[in-house]
Amino acid sequence: MKRLLGLYREKQYSPGRHQSNDVLLLDQIAHRLREREFAVDLLSLDEASTNRSNAAIVFSMCQGRSALENLAEWEREGVRIINSPRAALNTHRDRLPALMVSAGVSFPQTHLVGTKESADLHSLDLPGGIWLKRGDVHASVTADVQWVDSRKRLDAGLEEFSRRGIDMAAVQAHRAGDEIKFYGVAAGGFFHWFYSGEAQKYPFNFSQLETLASRAASAAGLDIFGGDVIVSSSGELTLIDLNDWPSFAPCRERAAYAIADFITKRVHAD
Repeated sequence: MKRLLGLYREKQYSPGRHQSNDVLLLDQIAHRLREREFAVDLLSLDEASTNRSNAAIVFSMCQGRSALENLAEWEREGVRIINSPRAALNTHRDRLPALMVSAGVSFPQTHLVGTKESADLHSLDLPGGIWLKRGDVHASVTADVQWVDSRKRLDAGLEEFSRRGIDMAAVQAHRAGDEIKFYGVAAGGFFHWFYSGEAQKYPFNFSQLETLASRAASAAGLDIFGGDVIVSSSGELTLIDLNDWPSFAPCRERAAYAIADFITKRVHAD
């Protein structure tokens, strides 16, 4: 019986209901894999550090830079990990904008600024409103993404990030339109989307949404992914965020089957 190892997300990146959603997803994936006669352990990274040598696959929800750099060392030693920690690091905001632009994925103009620096934003419409986001991992609490429309609010937001130990911030141009959240599994294994909040429901090409999401995930190297897209009044699609291993909360049961199928195929590929 082949052994698989699942890693929980670090608590600081999975607070409140996020933590329960993350745990539920991993539990359901593990259940589906055990139905396929795999032995599955679900552990924290600390618990797993001495218990990984015989795992055929590691599937990891870890998100922080320290954990991902640790997992990257595992990968260099030959451990197979879904998602690759290198891919997960590509979703951090200090890498994602340039990566998406290079891949030809529509993405808002984004500047990285130090939280202790005075940001030079002459090319962005500050009075009209822009987004201030932590510059490393994607949002886990509300304060990680802030709407700012004045220099005073921008400076206050940067100061708050600095107090929280966040050294880098991403300042992103606003894109007006309907916000859509999506979830996916590579190779066409699964795709789900829904409107985030109230929406005008501007018409757009549904297949183009899936194509954009898959293209972005492929550029980052992700197998299990999610993200956010803005649909403009003209139907133009713009990616505004890309996540590794979201909780798939609105579609957890179907996603768990699809992810278990994907992991099973990956195990049997060698």
